[in-house]
Amino acid sequence: MPSGSTRNPPPGSSERQHLRLTRRRFGIVLVSGGVLAGLSACAEGTARDAERGKQADAKRTSVVDEIQATQSARFLEGTPPASPTAEP
Repeated sequence: MPSGSTRNPPPGSSERQHLRLTRRRFGIVLVSGGVLAGLSACAEGTARDAERGKQADAKRTSVVDEIQATQSARFLEGTPPASPTAEP
């Protein structure tokens, strides 16, 4: 059973392989740098911006309370009055 090729690799093949690995590493570094630049651009903001956001949120009123009150009123007003029952 043969254990593998014992021939010498063709001249220049290790150089080509090294060049491929170098290009691949460069590509990975380039893509990683682009991703980091994109994330850092999205994450800009200051503590003042955060305070302004908190104040704007505090000024907003809750809509849920109004919706619940409206639904409760509709439910209760739709109840018909009791009708007299016939006595046996």
